[in-house]
Amino acid sequence: MKNSATMWNMGMACAYLIGIIILNKQFIVWLMRVSTIIFLFLLTSLQFLMAVPVNGQKMSDCKVTIKLEDESLLAGLKKIEAQTNFRFYYRKSEIKEITDLNIAFSTRTVENTLYELLKNTDFSFRQVNNNILLERRRQETGYTVRGRVIGSDHKPVELATIQIMKVTNQSIVSTALADTGGRFSLKVYEQGDYLLKVSSVETDSLIQKVIVGNAEVLEVPDIVLNKSAIQLKDVTITTTRQLISRSLDKLILNIEGSIYEKGEDALKLFNVIPGVYVSGKEIVFRGSQGVTVYIDNRKVLLSGDQLLSYLRSIPSESIKSYELKAVPGAENDAQNGGVIINIVLKSEYKYGLSGNVSSGYWYNKYDNTKATTFLNYRAGKFNFQGSFNYFWTPAFYEDNISQQFKSTGIISKQTEKYDERYHSIGYNASVDYKLNSQQTVGVSYNMFTNPGSVSSTYKTDIDYLANIKASTVDSSLHTKKSTTFRYVNQMANAFYRNKLDTIGSKLDIGYSYISYGLRDPSALETEFLNGNGAESHSRDSLFTKTIGKSMVHVANIDLEKHLFKSLVFNTGSKFTASNTDYSMDYRNGLNEQSPLDPLKSNRFLYSEYILAFYGTVAKSFKQWDFKVGIRAEQTNYHGKSVTTEQTIGRNQWNFFPSAFLNRKFGENHSLTLSYNRTIDRPGFRQLNPFVTYVSLNSIQEGNPNLRSYFSNNLQLEYLLKRKYSFTVGYQNTNNAITENLTNIGDVIISRDENITDNNNVFTSLYIPIKLTNWWEINTSATLRYRTIDIHGTEALNRSKFTQYLRTASKFNLRRKYFVEVSGFYKTSDFYGIYDQQRVGKLDINIKKSFLNDRLTSSFELQDPFHLYKPRYEINTAEFTRNVLRNRLDFVRYIGVFFTYNFSSGKKQDNKENVDAAGNEARGRL
Repeated sequence: MKNSATMWNMGMACAYLIGIIILNKQFIVWLMRVSTIIFLFLLTSLQFLMAVPVNGQKMSDCKVTIKLEDESLLAGLKKIEAQTNFRFYYRKSEIKEITDLNIAFSTRTVENTLYELLKNTDFSFRQVNNNILLERRRQETGYTVRGRVIGSDHKPVELATIQIMKVTNQSIVSTALADTGGRFSLKVYEQGDYLLKVSSVETDSLIQKVIVGNAEVLEVPDIVLNKSAIQLKDVTITTTRQLISRSLDKLILNIEGSIYEKGEDALKLFNVIPGVYVSGKEIVFRGSQGVTVYIDNRKVLLSGDQLLSYLRSIPSESIKSYELKAVPGAENDAQNGGVIINIVLKSEYKYGLSGNVSSGYWYNKYDNTKATTFLNYRAGKFNFQGSFNYFWTPAFYEDNISQQFKSTGIISKQTEKYDERYHSIGYNASVDYKLNSQQTVGVSYNMFTNPGSVSSTYKTDIDYLANIKASTVDSSLHTKKSTTFRYVNQMANAFYRNKLDTIGSKLDIGYSYISYGLRDPSALETEFLNGNGAESHSRDSLFTKTIGKSMVHVANIDLEKHLFKSLVFNTGSKFTASNTDYSMDYRNGLNEQSPLDPLKSNRFLYSEYILAFYGTVAKSFKQWDFKVGIRAEQTNYHGKSVTTEQTIGRNQWNFFPSAFLNRKFGENHSLTLSYNRTIDRPGFRQLNPFVTYVSLNSIQEGNPNLRSYFSNNLQLEYLLKRKYSFTVGYQNTNNAITENLTNIGDVIISRDENITDNNNVFTSLYIPIKLTNWWEINTSATLRYRTIDIHGTEALNRSKFTQYLRTASKFNLRRKYFVEVSGFYKTSDFYGIYDQQRVGKLDINIKKSFLNDRLTSSFELQDPFHLYKPRYEINTAEFTRNVLRNRLDFVRYIGVFFTYNFSSGKKQDNKENVDAAGNEARGRL
């Protein structure tokens, strides 16, 4: 029945793909091209498949690095074979039922790894040359060690961990948990001397020697565990897992088990990733590259305040790791600005209820508060999860601007102040159900909205001087723009996963529905003053109202097949259908009852359909790893202005290859070469042909003629001792979308256009140094040389050499104090096609744990010396503009934060991390 179900599922998948082929003849041509490319890749790699060197070695000396999460013994053996010259011999019928094995990520000898794999089985192993034989132990040689664990109060200690190890090499033979009565039972298969290690939360650990003789059952006297001794109160026990690890195509930051596991949130942890930094409302990599955020392989389709608030609502206690893909592969959407960072949430949860609550207060210019909760309930085959978060985070910035218009010589001194009263609420609910050990289904829903309306005020004060030498104001403008903003962002998702075998093969099918709606009424009024400060003529007033809605449907199917000798094949397809409807009314007045201006008002309809197919092949050898792939996407879009009847449209195929090649030189050195091609599509709102008034003298125009643009990325990384890295890279982009500023008189017009070609050469390094057991310094630096060719009325070529340095000193102090002092410095760089001056920042974070690490508090001091003052300079043929940003929310503040964790029950792994129709469309709404 199991094989029949698997064949039925594979049959349905094939029928689905056949249906697509019948409906789209162009797919046949594409499939032939892809098949030819993959065949050539395999053919040129055949020499590696056929020639693997063999050297004699001992399993007690040879080391492997593996990790198992609810995987089979067969999967573990294949991972060992992939990294060594050993080959295993066994009866498959005897070991195929050994499943659900878990081993933490670590480097061990093959011998110790096998002890871990077989410790709760009746199998033994022995080496013959380069072969390892697995065979059942004789039942009559088994011996039972049992006893009871009690506390100093003579009450049973439940769920204590008991391990029995050989005295000779201290390899773990068997492990057990004490039951509710404190009793345990362990089995060993050889007579001799053993060490019995007993440990439990809030008690001292204990190790005692036991001797297994002829008796089949050895009764151990009651083991008494005392409360933790006073002299041990300041000791911090940490995991041996590396904070940072790397695979062929990604860097992994292991949060679980690290100093960052408690009392943090997802946004703060971005600053821990080498080369990544949260700057204002942007997450940047290597000082200038953008970051696309995923959670469990699903793209977080939010931006700005919404993205920051959402990431703040995810507690570090629910995060397993971060995965950084500096060069994404073909399995990822080709639409990815910059690099991909995937947040992997924990999949291991206990039976019963577990979760955490957190709150915080911080002050920047206003009072800010947050309250979040995360709950998980595990019962039988069901896993329920929910979260709620609330934020009161007023936003603001203050700019000082000076301008000179070259044709008239007029100088303007300008101050812009933006203030926003911002509430936000987020909900998330999901449930997974295991149909059987292979198949899982699940649904989830999340919503992000603001209660009531967001209220914002934009004030612009401009003083005009006749020329650069003038000392008195000639005239002034004072503009106030008041806006109330309402939005709802929702996503519903369903997925099905079928684990096709015990070595990692799987089939995923998913569907997502995304909706986004907004209402954005604004009233703008301008006063005109003469040199004496009196109003010179009547005020100018304008009322605008934007109403928009977007709907996106996404369906995906993905197959991952593990073949012989660590050969992995991935293929899949995804279909995305997007529809948006935006309208903007302009009224000559200050409210909705004012007269409509039909010449400016407009409505824009846009529809887009993207059909994607991909295939990748990955192979591992002893010293070599490679992965090649190709992705094909057909984009069909159509836009129409209801008012002007102007239309836009395009239907085209694009191909996106990717390739990764890694060569290891012993255990301490490796080189990785990576390449990919990506696309950047304009956002839906960028295409709307509307004019948005920031002030009477500053407007933003949409551009329905924007086109997608493409980038090629190539980089080579050298890795030393799996932690020090040195990278060189090159990127080129043609017809990139860039903000272009022009003017009509003293009115500045901002418009996105396809006007630049970029060439980018960089070198980057990451150096972590552990000076003492309690002091560590992590440093990353990037040197970048960029040239841009600007198309327009006058072709222009510009170049810059930019240096970016970030460092963090981390102190693990006594009494569970943790202090981090971090900062960055960046020299002059491009701001679009214009200039950004040097900028820096320094931050301080102090953490303290209480109640056996269940309660974590932190004190944060961000930019206390007010170093972060970005300055932008714009110099065109018509005008010069210098902008200094004095204040910005989220950059400079002082705050305190608290998190409390609770849990109960036995840890189980039930929640599936599935890319359930994850898509790239929602981020463009």
